[in-house]
Amino acid sequence: MGSMKPRLDQSMQAGNEGAGIIEDAGENVKELIGKTVGLAGGAMYSQYRCVPAASCLVMDEGTSPAEAASCFVNPLTALSFVETMKMENHTALVHTAAASNLGQMLVKICKDDGIPLVNIVRKSEHVELLKNLGAEHVCNTSDDNFMDTLVSALVETGATLGFDATGGGNGGELPGQILSAMEIAANKTAKEYSRYGSDTYKQVYIYGGLDQSPTILKRAYGMSWGLGGWLLTPMIGRIGMEKFQQMRMRVAKEIKTTFASSYAQEISFEQMLQPEIIKSYAKQATGEKYLVNPHK
Repeated sequence: MGSMKPRLDQSMQAGNEGAGIIEDAGENVKELIGKTVGLAGGAMYSQYRCVPAASCLVMDEGTSPAEAASCFVNPLTALSFVETMKMENHTALVHTAAASNLGQMLVKICKDDGIPLVNIVRKSEHVELLKNLGAEHVCNTSDDNFMDTLVSALVETGATLGFDATGGGNGGELPGQILSAMEIAANKTAKEYSRYGSDTYKQVYIYGGLDQSPTILKRAYGMSWGLGGWLLTPMIGRIGMEKFQQMRMRVAKEIKTTFASSYAQEISFEQMLQPEIIKSYAKQATGEKYLVNPHK
């Protein structure tokens, strides 16, 4: 509770993203009335929002608000992983918690765009799920030979950039294990030995905190590496508005395919506050995304 003290007794608007149908609009954008739009405007746990028209992502005809409700955070995060890779001169990616809704989107993006991707999961059924989507490299942390399969995948793909959704994972060691495997893979093709490790730069970004345990680093990956935090909003600023708009249009076009989201349950505001339902969605389990319907 220590970190929450400044928030006590304050009314705070919540909800990162959502979608709905435009009921009214300003004089210059009357054509938006009746359109389904997606929005990441904050305070989205609302029945009505008044926002600048430019903030709205207009969806194609036939797209429902439910289909568009998750059209910002996960799709644009997945696309921004690819842009980060390009901007930082990497050629392939590693992704953890890869069976997540976002992870499935990334598998489809990388398959369509010809980008090598190493997926890390923790259950055998997750391996099967991603293989059925066309994933080539899926490594299971629950397997005894996890590190061996990870190194093999890294040798084959040449991936030197990882995105970790757990913040810990595998007993807190997953980010460090990825860096170690990248170092082993790099040394397999090194021309000569160096006491400082390979000169291949390896980077892992932590972008989520699914695992609340400490991040443990057993530094067995030389001196050419980085571990940092990654957040979508600052990254959009680096990408620039022109590229960002292209990404938004791709999401709208592929919202029913590449960027489709599924929901375990649709709940109202009142149901959101019921203890048993809170316990369910607080698990943040794969395949257990909840859709909040403010008008229910």
